[in-house]
Amino acid sequence: MIKLLLTDLDGTLTEDRGTYVVDIGAIKALRRAEKAGIRVALVSGNSYPVLRGLHNYLGLSGGLVAENGCFVFHGGVTFRVCETVPREVVSEFAKTFNLRESWQNEFRRSDFGFTPAELKDEMIKWAEERGLVVQSSGYALHLSGKPGGKGAGVRKLLELANVKREETGAIGDSRTDIEMFREAGITAAVSNADPELKRVASISLKLKSGAGVMEFIDMLLS
Repeated sequence: MIKLLLTDLDGTLTEDRGTYVVDIGAIKALRRAEKAGIRVALVSGNSYPVLRGLHNYLGLSGGLVAENGCFVFHGGVTFRVCETVPREVVSEFAKTFNLRESWQNEFRRSDFGFTPAELKDEMIKWAEERGLVVQSSGYALHLSGKPGGKGAGVRKLLELANVKREETGAIGDSRTDIEMFREAGITAAVSNADPELKRVASISLKLKSGAGVMEFIDMLLS
């Protein structure tokens, strides 16, 4: 029995990849899951304020993992999982690789977003030399303090929620969701997900993005 459902946001709860428009059908499906006793948690590279607002307004009870695993919210308490990245380092990264900073960076502390989203070897080397982690979600580049990645945040959330791996489901679309999938018992990749994610998923869904969320929740509730 699944007790906790972890869901990515961009490309998963949205109508498609490349859009920020949330799929209304997917949100209704999350509400159905909650009413059936499955707690839903948002797990995303988005900033904490964005996810906290969505968590509250969507009526979700499973908590959240923000900034690609760097912040966890559960039971009314917020926990920091990653090291802080100094603001001057963020600016240096943007300047070195001619990147645009995300508008959300003003509200971030450990994971910072940039566009274009193309990840290059020299960026990985630059980050490693400074004890940092850089990855691409397909929407943006993310520069994070260690440990970085959704896995560490999800492990903390499961500990706080007192939920076992085999009692956890997860759905996503991006290679950055691979770490989240490793912490869940049943995992689903939407049809337009990155090939790397599909290879590690329990289920490859027939439908894309938000429609895929509806498809997966129907499976869980059947």
